[in-house]
Amino acid sequence: MFDDLRGPEGYVALGRMEGDVPGYLSYGADEGEVVCLFESAIEAEQFYMHWRARIPGEGWGAVLLETDDLVKMLGNFDLVSVNPQPIPGATEHLYTVEDFVRTLLDAQP
Repeated sequence: MFDDLRGPEGYVALGRMEGDVPGYLSYGADEGEVVCLFESAIEAEQFYMHWRARIPGEGWGAVLLETDDLVKMLGNFDLVSVNPQPIPGATEHLYTVEDFVRTLLDAQP
């Protein structure tokens, strides 16, 4: 299901350090906390450049996460948005973390 969304780099998040704890770009929705993932560092950087005035704090950058680190990080969220669009009102597909992780791990060699 997600194989076509995964870029050659793997999944990339926008992240920054909050003290000693890494933080990742997310937002609240009626269904829960949504983390934003991108198929490439270029997609992540373009999204950030478009929305940087509305993203609080400084020090954000593209973070490529290995599968084990990605699965661990996703445990802090409810939903995943892959390649969110910087255009307000654009259709966004949200995946439950459980379904996303299951598909991600099933795709491992």
